[in-house]
Amino acid sequence: MLAIKGLATSYGQIEVLHDIDVHINSGEIVSLVGANGAGKSTLLMSISGLQPMERGSMVFEGKDLGKVSADQRVAQGIVQVPEGRQVFKDLSVQDNLLLGAYTRGRSPEVMDDLERMYTKFPILRQKRHNLAGELSGGQQQMLAMGRALMARPRLLLLDEPSMGLAPLIIEEIFDIIKELKEEGITIFLVEQNASQALALADRGYVLETGQVVIEGTGRELLSNEKVREAYLGM
Repeated sequence: MLAIKGLATSYGQIEVLHDIDVHINSGEIVSLVGANGAGKSTLLMSISGLQPMERGSMVFEGKDLGKVSADQRVAQGIVQVPEGRQVFKDLSVQDNLLLGAYTRGRSPEVMDDLERMYTKFPILRQKRHNLAGELSGGQQQMLAMGRALMARPRLLLLDEPSMGLAPLIIEEIFDIIKELKEEGITIFLVEQNASQALALADRGYVLETGQVVIEGTGRELLSNEKVREAYLGM
């Protein structure tokens, strides 16, 4: 579904991703783990079009993404749930969800999808007239995920969905990620909680200082000595 070859990207004069090769097959959950500052969020922003490529290629479902703008990528099915949730705090929950479908207009299908989000996240139905800024961290994460799903993603980019959440809420978020996979959505998951992310993943990549240093199935990475020592605290 997505093939990235030789991707490099820079902030000013400093190259932060060096010749990254990553591929994601349709229907997979692929996890990306690594320390803070390794370049995980930068890679997601490169895929969603928010961070320009210096060199390399990115092909999504056979189409070169090189000259495709961020909004066109959303319309093609690449949708990101950003780190820190980034909900529109001064808008209602319902307006946040509808903004997720911005590229789709206000068709009856959009209203059907809104109803689907309320079924998937019952707390959002309850709070639909509240301002998003009034929600708890876990509720905001559900809202950010619901907003992304309103764009009907085929490839969902999840950036640190468990960050700052209580353990029970984290379990709930990971259950939702499993459900999304069952619904046929392909997921690229960046997550500090490496053991949970790899346990869920079909395949994974380990990023260190802007380079992929290990790749394999989720199971292989969970049992890899280096990964266990560096990221799983074992």
